[in-house]
Amino acid sequence: MKILLLVTGGRGGADFFQGLLDEHTQILQFPGDLHQSHENIFQVLSLKKPDEIANKFINTFPHFFNSKLNKLERHHNLGPKRNKFYKLSKKKFTHFFIQNFKKKKKMNKIDIMINLHLAYDLAKGKSIKKKKVILIHTHLIDFTKKFIEFVGLKNITIIHTIRNPLAAINSPVKNWLKYERGKNFFPKNLYFQLDLAFQGINELTKLRKKIFIIQMEKLHWDHKKVMTNFCKIFKIKYEKCLEKSTYFGLQWWGDQISKRWVSGINKNFKINIDKKFFFERDIKFFENLGHDLIKFYKYEFIFKNSIKNNFNILPMKCEILVWKNTFKHKKIKHILSIPYFYLKRIFLINKYVINIKQLPYSVGSNKNE
Repeated sequence: MKILLLVTGGRGGADFFQGLLDEHTQILQFPGDLHQSHENIFQVLSLKKPDEIANKFINTFPHFFNSKLNKLERHHNLGPKRNKFYKLSKKKFTHFFIQNFKKKKKMNKIDIMINLHLAYDLAKGKSIKKKKVILIHTHLIDFTKKFIEFVGLKNITIIHTIRNPLAAINSPVKNWLKYERGKNFFPKNLYFQLDLAFQGINELTKLRKKIFIIQMEKLHWDHKKVMTNFCKIFKIKYEKCLEKSTYFGLQWWGDQISKRWVSGINKNFKINIDKKFFFERDIKFFENLGHDLIKFYKYEFIFKNSIKNNFNILPMKCEILVWKNTFKHKKIKHILSIPYFYLKRIFLINKYVINIKQLPYSVGSNKNE
């Protein structure tokens, strides 16, 4: 069975893409990612007794069994009227897991992970006979590295969702500063987003695994082509469910962070670069920083013939906004971190450090692109 790890870029549509694979008859997946409880999933996979493994998994991911608990991703507001949720029988899940476990004399970590997925689908009342792919949403790059090392994965493929690098900064700054009045977005979070936008692909290529890119914009604009190509790559059939983002077959409306209700594929999707978050020099700097990425993935430049700006030593507008937010919340620890992450950004986010060596194929692209 082919194992795919789903890794996100800055608000790159990983949950949206995962929702498109929901209900596919040849794909196994949980209704969410593993990274939020990453230490506990390692504990789950380290246990030996099947009943203990099943119980630990249920306690680690209770929102997989009652979606009312997953309010951040709005799994309590599913369906056309946004009033549906899903539940899965813990008793059935445990029964199927133990039953499958006993069929093998010994299970390693990846065997346990596969068995957890099989038991989950069986508890949903699904057939597992035609399954060819397991999608594991590891979400963050650092967790993905740890997960691969921990379970000893060798023959795996990484699916990395991205978007225009400027939008990959614009979107989290805009949405996280607005969500809960910005109480979750400070200098370290901004640095994380900058590093992810421009170094994420490089970090993944260091793992020496096969990588495919899913561009969020292309997923909207050229949806059928992207999903048809995805099916061809992984030798699964194209099914109608791939045209709608759902969880447990119920329409998904996007997460709470953006505070918008997004119904799914949008042919009119726009790349928004809000100048409230950037000085002109910031945009020129970012476009020089991500020049190869922007060109290779067919994004448009805002400043096509500007002077190359390899360093941006002055404070950027997004940094100033995050600093103001940090003082507003009177978080001493985060206030003291401002000069550290400012200097770290200057020394580690510049053209001399950011050097994208290998750009993976974008699913749905023409062969000559």
